[in-house]
Amino acid sequence: MDLNSIPAPEIDDRRTEELRTRLAAVHERIDRAVEQAGRTERPELIVVTKFFPAEDVLRLLRLGVRDVGENRDQEAAVKAEQVARLVTAHEAAGPAVRLELPRWHFVGQLQSKKARSVARYASTVHSVDRTSLLRSLRTAADPASPLECLIQVDLREEIPEDSRGGAAPSEVPALAEGIESAEGLRLAGVMAVAPLGEPAAPAFARLAELSALMRVDHPQADMISAGMSNDLEDAVAHGATHLRIGRDVLGNRPLPR
Repeated sequence: MDLNSIPAPEIDDRRTEELRTRLAAVHERIDRAVEQAGRTERPELIVVTKFFPAEDVLRLLRLGVRDVGENRDQEAAVKAEQVARLVTAHEAAGPAVRLELPRWHFVGQLQSKKARSVARYASTVHSVDRTSLLRSLRTAADPASPLECLIQVDLREEIPEDSRGGAAPSEVPALAEGIESAEGLRLAGVMAVAPLGEPAAPAFARLAELSALMRVDHPQADMISAGMSNDLEDAVAHGATHLRIGRDVLGNRPLPR
């Protein structure tokens, strides 16, 4: 992707140029990974903005980013409202470059009690990993605008009994059927984080296999959300359709406020 073809923001500053440079470097990495993998389809980039301000989201929108990820509802709900106000103010000024609201992706572990809040702003939830959450999302979702759901899978070779965050591979078929049959929800695919202390490539290969199995019964569920700053190349090599990148675009995260 040639970021030089994107018009510069009307309010240019040092932070915008930093983001432009970082974003270009990430896109170059993605392009190289796609070429090395011999793929024809390029994965979508989701920029994860945890702990970064709404103003950075606006800068990213001006630089052509369309998909933004968050993993804490307490922060994301407020930030989504702030970004909406910033975009409204930007449009009211009659800029040469028009902006649209981002597509918000919720990518973190989600408590059932937060499902209604997340459904208000997110277009996609990447972390459906249990039936209790599925029930809460079904209640919160608007049938007129279905909420995309990805099943988060725990890819560790040995999963402890008290595991949090991610369904066991054996649980994926039942969750897929539950999402598919729920009014207001749409089964979109699978998501995973590479396990700590294990090579990323074999884990992402397992995720690709689970995705292929799911698509036998649910062919439309073709999203594979995998890959972050440290392992995006491995994710691209194993069929990721969406990459969740934070640090390499935005820099080191500031301390939470």
